[in-house]
Amino acid sequence: MTATLDLSTLFLLITGGLMVTLVLAAATVAVWAGNAETERRMVESADLGDGGRSWVFARLDTRLQRTRWGRSLVALLAGSGLTGWSPSMFLAGSAAAAVAAGLVTLPLLGQATSLLAALIVLVGVRAWLERRRRQRVDRFVAQLPELARLLSNGTSAGLAVRRSLEMAADEMTEPARSEVAQVCAELALGQTLEQSLANLSARLPSRELTVLTQTLTIQGRAGGALITALTGIGETLEERRRLRREIVTSTLGAQFSGYTVIFLGFGAVAMMNAFSPGVIDEMITNLAGQAVLLVATGLFVVGYLVVRRLSKVEV
Repeated sequence: MTATLDLSTLFLLITGGLMVTLVLAAATVAVWAGNAETERRMVESADLGDGGRSWVFARLDTRLQRTRWGRSLVALLAGSGLTGWSPSMFLAGSAAAAVAAGLVTLPLLGQATSLLAALIVLVGVRAWLERRRRQRVDRFVAQLPELARLLSNGTSAGLAVRRSLEMAADEMTEPARSEVAQVCAELALGQTLEQSLANLSARLPSRELTVLTQTLTIQGRAGGALITALTGIGETLEERRRLRREIVTSTLGAQFSGYTVIFLGFGAVAMMNAFSPGVIDEMITNLAGQAVLLVATGLFVVGYLVVRRLSKVEV
């Protein structure tokens, strides 16, 4: 009887142990699956997005990112909000657009104007990207006082800088939401705070952002009164934002004049070819014509630079 009870007890213990083991194994698998899914989402959010790229462009993108110029282009596209765009596909599309503009212009206005049209397309694409990033930087800079306030509130509540950044990413609107979320994703993937903030400054270059990132980096290294520093930065950034708005409003007319000078130069070339087709080609092959074109181009460029210099106010 005792032996039977011992066997029953032993069987129950073994069965219970197996059940506990199965439950723990299931919980472990669930945790692993959750961690894998979380890591996958973080990688997707931190990646530049190559879902629609072919293997050729993917390899070209990898080679481009090994060069300093390629990394600058990637940062320019990311700062413009075009994180899903392939750098190599963008270059190929820009080159195709320039060639198409040159071929369309060639039979109408001659070789010189066709080359000028292709150059205008390339410069225009670059200017469009720069303008798009500048507008995004301006919107982000306008959100920096709120970002500094949220980080200050999180730090005063006892949260770490990383957790404060995650809270700010949840509460802020675009473009600060996606940029701060990118920083949090890079931190979760093992990058340091200094490196993640440096990547943010490369995507959105501005003095205001540099001040904030340097403050966070220095405080993260040496410690100190982070709450006081963030509060002071928030107030300073708010004053700078108001001053920048007044300066932009005051210099808008001068900036428009600078662009008008450039358009006048291109318009003069187009009108000369329209009234006398091929005249620019003849001027290029003639020494006197080359001198006239060189002097005229130099005067237009100098006028544009002078107007830009007069209308540029550092804050």
